[in-house]
Amino acid sequence: MEVFQLKKFLSVALSATMMASTVALAPTFSAKTVDKAVTKTSESATSKDNFTWDNASVYFLLTDRFNNGNTSNDHSYGRGLEKDGTVTTKMNSDAASFQGGDFVGITEKINEGYFDKLGVNALWVSAPYEQIQGYTCTGSREKSAMPHYAYHGYYAGDYTDFDQNFGTEEEFKTMVDTAHKHGLRVVLDIVMNHPGYNTMYDMNKFGFGRLLTGWEDEYYSFKGFNDTYHKYITYEDSKDDGSLAKDWSTWWGASWLRGGIQGYPAFGSGADNILKGSAGGLLPDFRTESTEEVELPTFLANKWKKEGNYETKVAEMNKWFKDNNKTKRVRNYLCYWLSSYVEKYGIDGFRCDTAKHVELDSWAELKDDCTKALETWRKNNPDKAGADWDEPFWMTGEVYGKALSGPSDNYFTKGKFDSTINFEFSGGRGITDVSGVNTTYEKYARNINSSSTYNVLTYISSHDTALCGRDRSTDSYNKDKLIYQGSALQLLPGAVQIYYGDETGRKYVKAVGSIGTTISNGNHDVRSFMNWDSIDNDILSHWQKVGTFRNNHVSVGAGSHTSLKSTSGAAFERTYDKDGVSDKVMACIGATANTNVTITVDTTKFANGAILKNTYDDSTATVTDGKVTFNSGANGTILIEDTGEVNPIINVKSIKLNRTSYTYNRTTKNGTLTLKATVNPTNANNKKVTYKSSNTKVATVNGNGVVSLRSRGTAIITATSSDNSKIKATCKVTVVQRVTSVKLNRRSATLKVKGKANQKTCTLKAIVNPSNANVKTVTFKSSNSKVATVNSKGKVIAKKKGRATVTVTTRDGRKTARCTIIVK
Repeated sequence: MEVFQLKKFLSVALSATMMASTVALAPTFSAKTVDKAVTKTSESATSKDNFTWDNASVYFLLTDRFNNGNTSNDHSYGRGLEKDGTVTTKMNSDAASFQGGDFVGITEKINEGYFDKLGVNALWVSAPYEQIQGYTCTGSREKSAMPHYAYHGYYAGDYTDFDQNFGTEEEFKTMVDTAHKHGLRVVLDIVMNHPGYNTMYDMNKFGFGRLLTGWEDEYYSFKGFNDTYHKYITYEDSKDDGSLAKDWSTWWGASWLRGGIQGYPAFGSGADNILKGSAGGLLPDFRTESTEEVELPTFLANKWKKEGNYETKVAEMNKWFKDNNKTKRVRNYLCYWLSSYVEKYGIDGFRCDTAKHVELDSWAELKDDCTKALETWRKNNPDKAGADWDEPFWMTGEVYGKALSGPSDNYFTKGKFDSTINFEFSGGRGITDVSGVNTTYEKYARNINSSSTYNVLTYISSHDTALCGRDRSTDSYNKDKLIYQGSALQLLPGAVQIYYGDETGRKYVKAVGSIGTTISNGNHDVRSFMNWDSIDNDILSHWQKVGTFRNNHVSVGAGSHTSLKSTSGAAFERTYDKDGVSDKVMACIGATANTNVTITVDTTKFANGAILKNTYDDSTATVTDGKVTFNSGANGTILIEDTGEVNPIINVKSIKLNRTSYTYNRTTKNGTLTLKATVNPTNANNKKVTYKSSNTKVATVNGNGVVSLRSRGTAIITATSSDNSKIKATCKVTVVQRVTSVKLNRRSATLKVKGKANQKTCTLKAIVNPSNANVKTVTFKSSNSKVATVNSKGKVIAKKKGRATVTVTTRDGRKTARCTIIVK
């Protein structure tokens, strides 16, 4: 493979596969050592403002894509400019270019209260240090391509200077101080694994490597094709007489980097090999594992000399090495540069890019240095906002693809991370739907909040995966999904990350390449500029309400989780009690819209009579009989906190039923009786009454006091107060079974006057229905006693020839039956 072809692949693959890489670097400042060891864990809500990283809501923004507060710095270092300084018109898209966002723009939004209203308590911002100044490439002609600048902050150039596109040192300092005044922790996205690429612009400006004649025409064509761009750079030559290696030694140098460059060591192999750069080993890789002492890279030394600050920077750096008893190995330079941001400006944490490609002991070293640096800043700046915060320096690591693990994970035990990025819901999937969200919440609370040394940072959208709830192909977003995810993510146990625009409906941007086709690599389309002019205010308002609820209640992220029964949606309770801080809340998400939802509560936490508030709409309700009811509103979300107020407990004194006795004359159908209980006093808190029958064969009763009268007999219906089981009222119900019919054992009989004895008489038997009738008495009567007589027992006697009719009659109901008597 020819050298330029190798580099073509190296450069294009970075943008195609770059996984959220950002380097956070700081100017070189002296750092005093701190003797006091930090032993307090970050999980306890013991800071002056009761902040804990377990309940953090981290807002991740790309500085360049958030808000343009100072247009004068938009084309720093000639970015996007022709050689003559005019703005180029040759690029079809600025998707991979600087778009103007800066420190001033972030500060404006902090002062406007944007993050306060959103309930955010930490900002994750792009690396502020100087990036490579020129552009690299995104792809080949066939795939489409465009110039790719380091707008994302992942291509470090000089760790000790601020990138002018982002702003000045003073503007950065103002941004951090303003954030602290608003209670916002500031997290920098940092890289120890790799610096940025060599670009033709940087090679020419800083005098390293070997450019070929004609490079300027190619560079200022702004095509960004790898296959032509790298033809003008010589990386390796098998017949080199040493001059090419010397040319490249004036960049970072072989003692600092490995990569496909003359005289530099090769990359390691294997996807997770620490001896390789990010994106599959395609970026130049810092030799952080090496114990060799190295000198300052030649290009940096020359750069600082031209800027007139070489002596000052070197003196401060050498003092730090001496004061901290550090050798001049690669990782110690990086630790110094990075921790200097902490000591100088009070940075609160780092998001560490490509963590699996750096040795764990290097991460541990950085953590120790930054912990000391933050203590020093707080000590040296006692009057500044944030100086009285006492949670230690925080580090979360990007281990691509990693989800929940546990406190025994080596990233925590050996790398000293406080958290790792959680990829479980990445790729646009989002948090589990309402049918399974309580199971997810229980798992996260159990795994995270049962340990004081373990946490994850969970997201649903990111700069290197996909935007949740938005569609790449249709340039649209799913409003309902973004609203549900606004609840599901922000109510998840552990720390959560909001990617800028999740809360506003920010959409993908089409990245049009140099030949006019939509570019398919680099994830530039998920990094569109913040949609300040097209915010979906319904989505934003929802995220603000849920985010504020989370920020006000440490139990949401850091508490224990208990699922609750509800008539709609997924309801749950969170409780927190640690280090003198106690908190408890309930919530219900995914409920049917605009529905009254009744939640069964734990009365040991929310007692009967407690007045609760749904912070989503500021309505209140009282816990009654272990239940509370709120309306779900248009977005099916209820956020419940205890107001601390209690309605007076008014106990039941007596119960009176509308009847004390009742008799039902049953025929063929069951009867019904509705009992109504009057509870005294009428304003008793718990007026619920239960009903019970003493004999369910006779009568049954339901919970509403409706009695079903079923069979002959007597039953006592008892109404009992739920407030006090000793308070009762009764009603005696009697079911009388009425006669419905009667029939005789025969319908006719023939007798003889002069016949034998058994021919002169017969006995009629009356059959009364139903057989369980209360009164079965009957009487018999003959229509012609001269022909035949009948006695009370139904015995008929013939008297003379003729006809007579014997009628039987029931006393109850006067039901009759007849038998014809013929006498011969």
